[in-house]
Amino acid sequence: MRKFIGASTFVLGVIFGLVGGAALLAYAYQAAGLYPPDDATIKFIARERGWLRDDV
Repeated sequence: MRKFIGASTFVLGVIFGLVGGAALLAYAYQAAGLYPPDDATIKFIARERGWLRDDV
């Protein structure tokens, strides 16, 4: 039982660490001006996937 709790705690820590690290990296890129603003990124992805049309 202790091994299961330890393993699950480790997995949760890794997940939180990866998500938190990615968020900090994205924030640092955006603060440095190397990453486009969030709205532009969302619109770009939507246009690429065909979810957003400019002619509407």
